[in-house]
Amino acid sequence: MGTARRLGRILFYITRVAAWLYLATGLYAFVAFMAYRLSPSAWVPLEIFEPGSFHIFYPFTRTPFLIGDDTNIYMFTMLAILFGYGIFLWLLSKVFYAFSREKLFTPKSVKDLSRFYLLNLVVPLSILLFYFFIGESLADIVVITCLHFIIGIFAYFMAAMFRQGLLLQEEQDLTL
Repeated sequence: MGTARRLGRILFYITRVAAWLYLATGLYAFVAFMAYRLSPSAWVPLEIFEPGSFHIFYPFTRTPFLIGDDTNIYMFTMLAILFGYGIFLWLLSKVFYAFSREKLFTPKSVKDLSRFYLLNLVVPLSILLFYFFIGESLADIVVITCLHFIIGIFAYFMAAMFRQGLLLQEEQDLTL
């Protein structure tokens, strides 16, 4: 179990850093979009080009960082992906943290796993329905939704096992 605990700790730190990077990038892109919409001046790190595309620059530079189409649906999609995967990685880091602890079956671990599987089952399905109703291309979104659905089902089974392990652990603690 020592190897699994060390691996859980390493994966916790990797996914936590990745979550912070996704969330910070999403916040930076949101601030850049809002600043440009309110006042498109030279200090705003976003530039709109003629063919309908935009560049968001690295902070304090003119080097492109994020590039995309200048449409509201694309900007919404980009922000949803950045914030969504930031939250996904944050919750995944909590799952890895559960595996790095001395006591594996805790109410907090069950709660974190439950949040993780709910996120993977509900959010991608709601995004798929959103794109279905606005008439956008669904091919990539269907594939990503299926992958998250599989992750959600797997996490659901893990949460059920953790619930059962927690019950058995509490029973054992009561008999001692």
